[in-house]
Amino acid sequence: MNMSAKQRSCVFNEDHFSGLPDAILIHILSLLPSKDVVNTMLIRRFHHLWPFIHTLNFDQCMWPGHICGCYARASRPIYDEKYVNFVRHVLLLHKGPIIHKFCLKFHFRSFYEFWQRTSGRTDIWHYDFLRSEKRMANEIGAWIQFALNKNLEVLDLSFYEHGTDQPQAFYDLPNCVLSSPHLVELRLTYCKINLKRKSELKSLKTLYLDNVMLMDQSMNYILSGCPMLEELTLQLCYCHRRVVLLNSNLKTLKLDIRWFQPRIHVSCPTLLSFDMSGAVEVLDIANVASIAEVSVKRKLIFDFNEDNNYQNLRIFLQTFSRAKTLKLCSWLALAFSVWQLNNLPSPTFSCKSLHLQLDFVIWHLPGILNLLKHCPCLENLIIEITSYDGFTPYNALSWIHLYEFDSGEYRSMVDVPVQCLIDHLK
Repeated sequence: MNMSAKQRSCVFNEDHFSGLPDAILIHILSLLPSKDVVNTMLIRRFHHLWPFIHTLNFDQCMWPGHICGCYARASRPIYDEKYVNFVRHVLLLHKGPIIHKFCLKFHFRSFYEFWQRTSGRTDIWHYDFLRSEKRMANEIGAWIQFALNKNLEVLDLSFYEHGTDQPQAFYDLPNCVLSSPHLVELRLTYCKINLKRKSELKSLKTLYLDNVMLMDQSMNYILSGCPMLEELTLQLCYCHRRVVLLNSNLKTLKLDIRWFQPRIHVSCPTLLSFDMSGAVEVLDIANVASIAEVSVKRKLIFDFNEDNNYQNLRIFLQTFSRAKTLKLCSWLALAFSVWQLNNLPSPTFSCKSLHLQLDFVIWHLPGILNLLKHCPCLENLIIEITSYDGFTPYNALSWIHLYEFDSGEYRSMVDVPVQCLIDHLK
């Protein structure tokens, strides 16, 4: 059927959005960055809708004209007033009864406050800088409180500036965040938590802390008030000398430990997945019989030549003997090599999947053989050859070169058939 020019124009200019209900349009708008949502006010159909969005996403890196790293190089705490005013106006005009998610990525600088504390000086020259930082910290706290007052469920705060080194001080998290009963997910980056009493995060299921400074017993106070917590991630956090991770409902635990953390104690009877990387002097793991997936990367602090350390490492690995999936790093494969070459007993695993990440050298071969012998139910084997990452301590463990081992004679070490290769490996 032939269409007139007027009919074709009507079809091509048809607005497929105008007919949708307000609730659907508000949901669509909530999926966009806040700066893009505000721009829709120029469209008649959206003009009265954008103040009701339930997701507020303020990312300074996406702000027009922003250059990451420029504030860190400044000689004073400079804040982008246009960006700050934008956040102020969006919150001022927001009319929705609830906010589902509030995401703030802001380059907050507390260098001068840190400088004053460490130097003990109170020069008038720095007074304006300190006042500016305090004013900005108070305003950020007001933004957070605004979102919490609207039954906020997801809070994501990041004060990391891309292109910079680690800050010398952190944003002090307001205690109101840790007493919000509606929060389901909390993600914090470059904050400081100084909690003096039990938290009240009764609905929290996911907690992600990245480069967070946990003062004194703050971690214990947080966990004691999170009865519903299922997923916990500690990413390079600054913790107290002894961290106790005790929770009766936790299912997923990921620890990326800052170098040489003294002591960590884990007791989670419902834990299903455990992922650890970094170095820790003492890692106590108990009451984790339900664990199904385990990943251990980088290294613990052990000297394999000392019997006590051998026993500690063996006990540590035996804790995961019932896990169905096991992922180990180069350093642990070397441990199994030493045990193979010295005829020392190794822990036995019931895992069906074994994933080895190796910066492959000949001293790994006995360890691979040893692991295969002690994984009799193995069905899936992955050997991933990775580049040297600096964490496999060949220099610190130079003793391994003292073992006489010729890779050409490797076959002679296989004195009995490896059961999993015959019966189960798929």
